[in-house]
Amino acid sequence: MTIINNNLMKKFIIILIVFFCLFSGPKPSVQAQTNQRVLFISSYSESFETVPEQIAGIHEALDPQNILLDIEYMDTKRFDTQENVHNFFTSLQYKLDHTEPYDAIIVGDDRALDFAMTYQKELFAELPILFLGINDINRAEEAARSSYITGIVESVPIKENIELALKFNSNVNRVLGLVESSITGMGEKDQFYGAVGFYPSLRFEDVNISEHTQEEMAGILQEIKDDTIVLFIGSMYRDKAGVDLSIDEAAAFISANTHVPVYRPTIGGVGQGFLGGMQISYREMGKRAGEMAVQVLSGTPVQDIPMMNKSPYHAIFDYQVVQQFDLPENLLPGDAFLLNKEVSYFEQNMKLLMGVFAALFIMMIISTLMGIDSLKHRTMQRKLRESNEELSATYEELAATEEELRHQYKLIEENVQRIELFNQKYEHAIYSTNSVVWELNLSNRNIYFSQNFQNWLSHPFPWMEPFDVLMKKYLDEKTAQLINDEIAAYLDGKKSEIMVEFPVKPSSNQPRWIKAHGKSIQGSGEEEVILYGILTDVTEGKRQQEHIDHLAHYDYLTNLPNRMSFMKTLQEEVEKGQPLYIILMDIDNFKEINDTLGHVWGDKVLRSVAQKLSDNACPNMFISRFGGDEFLVLITNRDGCSMEECIKHIRTLFEQPIPVDRNEYTIKFSMGITRYPEDSTNIDQLIMNADTALYQVKRNGKNHHLLYNKEMQQELRNKAVTEGIIQKAVQEDGFYLVYQPQVNVKTGEIESFEALVRLKHHAIPPDVFIGIAEESDLICQIGRAVTKEAIRQAANWRDKGHPRKPISINFSSKQIRDKDYLQFLINTLEEYELDPQYLEIEITESILLEETELTLELLERIKELGIKIALDDFGTGFSSLNYLTYIPVNKVKLDKSLCDKFLSPDNIKVIESIISLAHSLNLVITAEGIEEQWQYEQLKASGCNTIQGYLFSKPLIAEEAEKIYEKNFLHLI
Repeated sequence: MTIINNNLMKKFIIILIVFFCLFSGPKPSVQAQTNQRVLFISSYSESFETVPEQIAGIHEALDPQNILLDIEYMDTKRFDTQENVHNFFTSLQYKLDHTEPYDAIIVGDDRALDFAMTYQKELFAELPILFLGINDINRAEEAARSSYITGIVESVPIKENIELALKFNSNVNRVLGLVESSITGMGEKDQFYGAVGFYPSLRFEDVNISEHTQEEMAGILQEIKDDTIVLFIGSMYRDKAGVDLSIDEAAAFISANTHVPVYRPTIGGVGQGFLGGMQISYREMGKRAGEMAVQVLSGTPVQDIPMMNKSPYHAIFDYQVVQQFDLPENLLPGDAFLLNKEVSYFEQNMKLLMGVFAALFIMMIISTLMGIDSLKHRTMQRKLRESNEELSATYEELAATEEELRHQYKLIEENVQRIELFNQKYEHAIYSTNSVVWELNLSNRNIYFSQNFQNWLSHPFPWMEPFDVLMKKYLDEKTAQLINDEIAAYLDGKKSEIMVEFPVKPSSNQPRWIKAHGKSIQGSGEEEVILYGILTDVTEGKRQQEHIDHLAHYDYLTNLPNRMSFMKTLQEEVEKGQPLYIILMDIDNFKEINDTLGHVWGDKVLRSVAQKLSDNACPNMFISRFGGDEFLVLITNRDGCSMEECIKHIRTLFEQPIPVDRNEYTIKFSMGITRYPEDSTNIDQLIMNADTALYQVKRNGKNHHLLYNKEMQQELRNKAVTEGIIQKAVQEDGFYLVYQPQVNVKTGEIESFEALVRLKHHAIPPDVFIGIAEESDLICQIGRAVTKEAIRQAANWRDKGHPRKPISINFSSKQIRDKDYLQFLINTLEEYELDPQYLEIEITESILLEETELTLELLERIKELGIKIALDDFGTGFSSLNYLTYIPVNKVKLDKSLCDKFLSPDNIKVIESIISLAHSLNLVITAEGIEEQWQYEQLKASGCNTIQGYLFSKPLIAEEAEKIYEKNFLHLI
């Protein structure tokens, strides 16, 4: 029996040694191997949901290898223009020329891959390029054919989410995809319909949210029945009216209008109303791209690393939505992450509690063994006494008893050694978890601590101290009361355990935060109650949480409260019901600073502006950064400046230029203002109102402020509707041309026509829809349509045998940005075999206000083709005479307002001087808007060449213009 117990004890000791070796052994470390450099180029900005996840994954792969990572953002979600790409190229080229070379390039999403492929020779010659997050599969495959490029495509888990949805509801017969019109959205839409072949019994449909207003979408969503699986696969939300919503805002809107769960196969929206589903893991995708980079930098050729056609994904669900739709939890994937599910204290502190429970379990086993040994020892003592009584009987029995006694003493010595070993391991467990064991006797209010408690203090500490004395010494009165209330709540049965966090008076400048856990046991006396538990130092976690909270509520660049903080403060003030004002401020012409000096200087200016606003704010002003170069100011009804005084105060602050490094910048603001509760009681609507008022200020010349009124919103809605009409007309051939003749003053014959564009199915005046088209850049497409139709009509009249007469078309200043227009013009002339001399292009002075060198170069090339150029609306600007000296024009058209003002006998010398000057420059003069015969007589006497106006004809459609094509108008005068 003794031999068996010894063997069991030896096995138990071996198990304990293995246990502590496993949990207390040193962790393997990764030895830094390289000092190589990798550049990550993101298509978007760091505020876009997927980007931080991608960067974290890349760091996870590169950091253990000591590979440095730099990051550049293209920001194409906000600025998806060729101009932005060109600016990014120029900035990046400068940085690459003035920094150490990179060893590899990682590009994130489609725009960055396009950029890398376009500028591979100029920027990344012979550099390995790894891509991730690519929705355009064909483009990714094309890139991977290069010996320097490979990576990971973004395959949206459509099929996986449909499979999951079918588990929850097997009675569905339709799959509905909510898509949008961005490049990424169209790529995801193609992947959505790629799953059709797997489900022949299901009907696949989509709704493009970009083609509907929010009101229309609400109606569509509310009609969805329970037989439908709904997937939101967009990456942005811009509705038909141009209103932008973030993914979380879109999730809240969509889920509020549906009564079926909405699945989300990409990032965002879970926790804001979407059920979730199988989602792409952008962190894991970033990690794998980083691992590819490590392979390449370790010597593996790029062509030996195949492109990954399947994206990594994981399961994530909103637990509240799971419960809302009563979905069986056992059907969720086993590794699914559940948001909004409360985590028990045991789950939060599982490792710590398991360690403590293991230590207690070991103590219990050892105590049991000691009890057994003690019992055996007492038994042997009894036997020894019996043997002593029988000592006289036999010497052999006495000798055997003495040997047995020696054996028992040996066992006791071994047990003492085991207890000492256990104590050492117990101390190690406490120290390794940075914990302190405490015990409070409620009978005498004495508290006991494990020895390592004094390591937290700056001086020696007795192992026992009165509890109330201790709290007075190290805690403030409020914290002491918090702890006493926690103990009282536990003793009253209101809580199942003691759990409280509290600060300790610091021994240095940095406070220490402690988390206390505890329960009660019965003491040795009947009335004695003892509380025991563990103290844990949570200072570092507290500081990290405070830092995270700061990042979540403050702008990283200016350290002003961010938009989230502003909206929270605004909501709190609105709930008080007191009147208030909101001012949305935008720095005028800030784009020029970024374009001329770069975004680094732009950031410095923003920081200086923010600092000045923050340091000089009135007591009742709350200032935050809204984004970009926009700031939000909340003015409450408390003591301080009135709204008018605040605006005056802000403008006074920036009357003098602000210094940035060794430069000075003059800052001016446009401001949109809205009021609560007069304008709205909804905080989101209030922000929209301020933005609407700001838009009006920008349209009216900037450096001013306006108070919102409802007419502004209606005007904005009308503009959005008109813009939609123009967009549809561009897509569906919704324009036609009318032609107004230009009549020779001397002969009365038509010398040429001016082509004017009109909408086919809408009575919207051209001065209205042309202006809106120029604001939205649709004018470039309209300009091409007008060019082609005018050339076609000139060719048609030629083919019918009519004498050839030039047709003039208007060229907007915005069309300068249409870099391929010249080639389009050449191709169209060749298509209709029209001589360029029968086409005339009319420009206005505004075309010369921006990009002068580029404009003059384009005009020279147009003129070299043989096309005549006319300067329209002459006399409405401030530098008209100066323009005539250097722009390559053939004709000058006098504006109607100039003729109305200076054709009277008293002022006719002005017109005569202008005509004389133009003729001295070999220019033809045309007068516009002529409606009276006396005007014609005055112009004829002054030497004007041609006249255009209702005196002869209004603008006519092509068929009517044909009827007067060879008409002589002198008999009408």
